[in-house]
Amino acid sequence: MSDLKKEHLVKASIGNAIRSLYQMIVLVEDSTALCHVIDCNRELENIFSGNCSTFEDLIAGISRNLHPANREDFKIYADPDMIHDRLSRDVFVSVECRLRYADSKYYWTRITLCNGKIEGSTEGREYLFLLQNIQDVKQKELDKDCIYIKQLCKLQNDYDRLFIENMTDEQTGCFNRKGLKYYENIALNKAKKDNMNIFVCVLDLNGLKYLNDTFGHAAGDEGLRVVAEALKASIPDNSYIVRTGGDEFLVVGVLDEGSDQPKQMGLKLERFIEEYNNSHGNPYKVGASYGYVMEKVSDETDSIDFLIEQADKKMYDMKLKRDDHMRL
Repeated sequence: MSDLKKEHLVKASIGNAIRSLYQMIVLVEDSTALCHVIDCNRELENIFSGNCSTFEDLIAGISRNLHPANREDFKIYADPDMIHDRLSRDVFVSVECRLRYADSKYYWTRITLCNGKIEGSTEGREYLFLLQNIQDVKQKELDKDCIYIKQLCKLQNDYDRLFIENMTDEQTGCFNRKGLKYYENIALNKAKKDNMNIFVCVLDLNGLKYLNDTFGHAAGDEGLRVVAEALKASIPDNSYIVRTGGDEFLVVGVLDEGSDQPKQMGLKLERFIEEYNNSHGNPYKVGASYGYVMEKVSDETDSIDFLIEQADKKMYDMKLKRDDHMRL
């Protein structure tokens, strides 16, 4: 086989390989900016719906069919000076964007502008403008990303569940002391930032020992459940409930100054417990004593312990006025 024939076969093979990779190949003359379409699949014929004899025409045809979200990424191709600057340093520049094809659908496409300059020279450049459909590749990447996102969401949900479980009292569903320390900081930060008041209520189940000793621990557990449910139905907005001990509960919240929600909470709480006592046939009544305070805090405040002490004293005053056993 002659050298000329071998050279022809090599060029043909390279040409076929390039055409199989790209849906459009255009040679752009550097000095005249004239375009020579080497190959263009029919699926991109809408790009050439108008005049496309110059590089400017080619860019305009691409721009008309770009997805709006990708137009900013394509700006480099509309600036010849920027292209010259980039291709004087790099062999090629490329961008991935969604391009509308002849079927009016958008496909992910890699647009590449390749420098055809002679090695070692910055003069007499020609450019190859290449379009490659990468929809399948992008779809695989998106599918893989979806799998990763689902896995991350599952891990996040598992973490959130364990996080809450770790801070929750299993018996009543209220927060425990770990939850108190966590939400105490949140409440303090919000109160300082928004110039609001910290609301603290201390509540104690009346006669838990009497219920346990007289009617069994099931009665005591029922009393705790009723009080917890009463609190959940009564607490002000932006508040949370903590079970701090055997029969002790704490409500902490952030309220506007002058809010009547603490007073309303007391009325709702007692109404809930009264309705329960009137509806069951157990030989005992459930009762609770409580006290609350609502104050502003300074920027230096890092604990609500002093508010808990004040609320606890008010709770104890109420307890002294009530029948400690709450017997039927």
